[in-house]
Amino acid sequence: MIRKYGWLVVFAVTVFIFDALLMQWIEILSTEIDKCRNMNSVNPLKLVNCSDLD
Repeated sequence: MIRKYGWLVVFAVTVFIFDALLMQWIEILSTEIDKCRNMNSVNPLKLVNCSDLD
């Protein structure tokens, strides 16, 4: 059974790792500008540009 479905397990793990790396890469590309949390605002969870807080 392991031999029969081994390729499926390997494929699933490979796709999972590829997906995780792709999401990390997209996240790095989309956050080139430093983001900060403005704790004085109404919604402190919203990320704003750090340069706007100065």
